[in-house]
Amino acid sequence: MEWKSWPILSLKDRANLPAQPGIYVVVDAEDEVWYVGLSVNIKVRWNGKSHHRYQQISRTNNKKQYKICWQVFPISQLKEQEQKYINLFKPHLNYSRVKTYAKKSRKPSEEISRLLKVINKKTALFPDVRSLVVGYYTEIDEDEAGYLKKFFCIVMAVTVNDHDGPILNSYNKSWSRRGENLKGIWKIYEADYNENEAEEKPALIPVFIFENIIYEFVTCPRFIAQIRNCKDDLFLAEVASQNILALKNMNSLVLVDRDNEKYLLRSEKYLHYRAQDLQPILQLMSELPGP
Repeated sequence: MEWKSWPILSLKDRANLPAQPGIYVVVDAEDEVWYVGLSVNIKVRWNGKSHHRYQQISRTNNKKQYKICWQVFPISQLKEQEQKYINLFKPHLNYSRVKTYAKKSRKPSEEISRLLKVINKKTALFPDVRSLVVGYYTEIDEDEAGYLKKFFCIVMAVTVNDHDGPILNSYNKSWSRRGENLKGIWKIYEADYNENEAEEKPALIPVFIFENIIYEFVTCPRFIAQIRNCKDDLFLAEVASQNILALKNMNSLVLVDRDNEKYLLRSEKYLHYRAQDLQPILQLMSELPGP
């Protein structure tokens, strides 16, 4: 076949396609032609997941091992050449319906595991400590049916970026049609922590409630900055099937000096208040469920 003499790259290497006008052909490992197309810039056409057939093709790429072949042509010849090669190769997909695939809804256990993975991924901005488990406490409260139930409350210290980004994104999704499977899982706690300052607003803490586990995401940039200097006080704890940093014991709970409290975020003051109730997560790990 004529396309065998053309330059060729695997689908996974499509970022290396030329930024030139031309005809491209998608073929599999058995030399079956699946699609013929044209573009004034082949590289841009296949950039990321932008091609309208990419989702459909990528779902079977492990089995089919698709490749992209191309031939450069002047822009004025593209339509003529495309029709020529469609007639010649008779590709499977050119006249078929473009399939779309709805994302599978995540279970609550999968969502909390995904979220913990995201906020613990190291980045250039946070190369060591990005978030961590401070500890846990227990409380007796009513469940959705009105019965008293024992809850384990895991307190996570997170950055402002993660609070305003992935955490609130997941919270907002739970109130949308796309997140109906997470309805009722996310709540916002109004944490009153200082009875002597009635005029001060309570801390607003997003919490994720799954079975009898409550994950509290407390924005504490100063605490995270301090704990970076105490890495020996941290260990990897398995929580929701993710290995995340946690304090070994409460003796390591370094809190900002009360003299500087007026400069703290309300959520940081809440952590200061909650510290007396916290226990090391190590005591709870054996009881935590996985996804």
